[in-house]
Amino acid sequence: MLLDILTPAKHEFLEHCHRIRGLSQNTVDAYEQDIMSFAVFARTRLHLQQLDSQAVLAYLDYLRRERNLKPATVRRRMVTLRAFATWLRKAGQVEHDPFAGLEIDLRPPRRLPRPVEWIDVQTMLKADCNVEAGAPAPHREPPMLSSTTAMAIKLMVATGVRVGELTRIKLSDISNDGFRIRINGKGSKERTVYIGNRVLRAELQNIKRQTHPTVQDDRYLLLNKHRRRLTEQALRRRLRLLAAACNLDTPVTPHRFRHSAATFLIEGGVDIRFVQRLLGHSSIATTEIYTRVSDTALMQAVDDADTLGRMLSEFT
Repeated sequence: MLLDILTPAKHEFLEHCHRIRGLSQNTVDAYEQDIMSFAVFARTRLHLQQLDSQAVLAYLDYLRRERNLKPATVRRRMVTLRAFATWLRKAGQVEHDPFAGLEIDLRPPRRLPRPVEWIDVQTMLKADCNVEAGAPAPHREPPMLSSTTAMAIKLMVATGVRVGELTRIKLSDISNDGFRIRINGKGSKERTVYIGNRVLRAELQNIKRQTHPTVQDDRYLLLNKHRRRLTEQALRRRLRLLAAACNLDTPVTPHRFRHSAATFLIEGGVDIRFVQRLLGHSSIATTEIYTRVSDTALMQAVDDADTLGRMLSEFT
């Protein structure tokens, strides 16, 4: 029965991903969620006796038609199943590759990234929003644009770090001059990001100065009101509440700030290869999408050039 191999194998596969492949905990958690989705499907399809092409196609139809999931979600779950099936085959628990011979188009629709606009970033950083909009007085939130939230926004815009990377920055990761930050990225890959803004560098230096050197190895940069590490979920909530209080029209998420960082850098003339390194993209093809959204720089360049205007001026 299909379910018989899923439960015991799932834990071994996730352990393999974490210990051997060095995948981040977030990725492993996503894999676990995807495998659980397949297990829920298998529980309702008792006629499927093994993980074969029939099971794969039935699961694909289940995701698309019964669950009506977005193409990107369907793709992720099928990619996870394929990785799981490959591991099962190598472990001798599945005889044949269930994806062999299948022609499945899992390409999601090409969507341009949606950055937080420049003016919206300015609005959030200048915000005088001290309470959650609409909250009763006794249950009001502490100031939403705290120094911690402001620091998070500035770092996301300046460096494009992922939210998981940002919330795990320790003071020991920051150079004494505040110019370099060591980032532990996806797949345990380490990289360095650089702070080009002097004011932000001074803020980072000041935080390090105020903390005893013996404490810096363990102290996180972003702390909540209980002086513990600010979690990814808490930061997302802060940004959501701040955006609502500032009456912004579009959703604000940490990943959209990552898009902002890439777009602003490319519009500022930074070489795409440098942007690739800063963001930690393994392939430059991932970074190249930002060259298609730099309309602001294109419009400014065309306006400055005004080739038609220069040509017509010769006739006057």
